[in-house]
Amino acid sequence: MGAVQAAPDARVGSGGTVTFGPSGRAAAKPRQDDGISTRVIDDEPGWDAIKRKWNDLYECSPSASPPLGFDWLRSWWDVYRPTLGAPSLRIITLWRGPHLVAALPLYLHLSPHLGLRRIGFISTGEAEFEETCPDYLNLLSLPGEEGRCAALMWRAIEALSWDHLQLNNLAADTALLRPGISPPDAQPFSTTTCPVANLTGGFEAYLQRLSSNGRQQARRLLREGARAGASLELAASHQGGDAFNDLTRLHQARWNLEARPGVFAAHRFAEFHRRLIANWLPAGRVVLARLSLASRPVAALYGFVTGSKFDFYQSGVDIGAASPLRSPGNLAHLLLMKALADRRFDSYDFLAGTAPYKMRLATAENQLVSVRIWRRTIRSASYRSAQLAARILRIGFPSARKESRLLLP
Repeated sequence: MGAVQAAPDARVGSGGTVTFGPSGRAAAKPRQDDGISTRVIDDEPGWDAIKRKWNDLYECSPSASPPLGFDWLRSWWDVYRPTLGAPSLRIITLWRGPHLVAALPLYLHLSPHLGLRRIGFISTGEAEFEETCPDYLNLLSLPGEEGRCAALMWRAIEALSWDHLQLNNLAADTALLRPGISPPDAQPFSTTTCPVANLTGGFEAYLQRLSSNGRQQARRLLREGARAGASLELAASHQGGDAFNDLTRLHQARWNLEARPGVFAAHRFAEFHRRLIANWLPAGRVVLARLSLASRPVAALYGFVTGSKFDFYQSGVDIGAASPLRSPGNLAHLLLMKALADRRFDSYDFLAGTAPYKMRLATAENQLVSVRIWRRTIRSASYRSAQLAARILRIGFPSARKESRLLLP
């Protein structure tokens, strides 16, 4: 299966199952803690072999989020792997006998400069113009076992060979960052806000949680939409392709007006999401909604379902001056909130970013945090020295900026 047993001082290779003791010598038995053993999966066949167990764990894990779903991770790996520097899987899994207790989807890749060995979450690390920007990354674990599993995950991470670790957009309450569990050299370097609309109790209860002015504006938009005959449709499985095409068309047209490409201009980004929709829309894990006027789509929303929570991911809006709607995008959000609240959804998460429309429609906020660790290795020391030299060049010699960028990540 390509699984590798990780323990202190273990070096991870390809294929087979290898165990190590604290001295680095081969041990006779896997290291266990309270009946839990650790395996690091480093190849696709070994990963594919646990797909069903991964999905079962996802369904019951309190920290489940769309970017931790097997289909999300596997699709990203297939689509983006060719763009990464010598990537290799380092998926840490915890087992109690044949039962998967926890999983942390990591991978290792090499920086093109100085061969720095980087480790991070699968679905992060791609080029900025085509990045998928996953939020609420975390470990998956059985309920009640988060702390114990987080400690074992850090032990397994320590046993791997790497120079730089970066975990992006972790849920702020992750067990991985609890005091006494996270390593002392784990350095937070970024925090991000996710505005959230609380739908508990239904749509009217949500409106009551808005400010007086926000509630007034929302009701005005709803009345305006009703007068214009606007309607919101949630795409069925057979409509996924057409709905996605409308989303990309509206999104691209909006950004092209500002002479900017829009995210769907990136081929790999679009391909990744087409695969995800094909897998998840029939299972009800994707929502594609279109707001139409006289059968003409004027706004499209795209997001993901986890339990009773909806994560809004991307949109496309027709901002043509001839529209009778002042804000078709905001109206689409309100109508989708109502449709989801009627289906007993209790949370509408706008994900990372504090755009004004998100803040107007939200009733609360969640926090994300990113952390990094630099190991004291020759590679990391050389890399960081090169970074410092590049910054000094840029500050002192503006004409050297282009050359110095070659040394940056």
